[in-house]
Amino acid sequence: GLWGLVNNAGVSTFGEVEFASLDNYKKVAEVNLWGTVRVTKAFLPLIRRAKGRVVNITSMLGRMASPSRSCYCISKFGVAAFSDCLRQEMYRWGVRVILIEPSNFVAA
Repeated sequence: GLWGLVNNAGVSTFGEVEFASLDNYKKVAEVNLWGTVRVTKAFLPLIRRAKGRVVNITSMLGRMASPSRSCYCISKFGVAAFSDCLRQEMYRWGVRVILIEPSNFVAA
């Protein structure tokens, strides 16, 4: 089986909502959100059998919106919601779902 899975995908783009293209939103969500969902679903049967854990890395921007970062924020809000739902569903199976939300390292 597989005891642990860490999803750490993260791409970003900058731009105000009015000027950010739908393609930018789609590209960021494809990696950050849908990549996390796809990988988790692929390995979840093994994780469940082992009573393991899923660790999803998001960002503080997965809980707090920021100007010019809407593409990224939307994708990370989605990962946070996905993780919260998955945590509740996996509790009865003994699978832990952990969400790590690092802060801003760029501004340091």
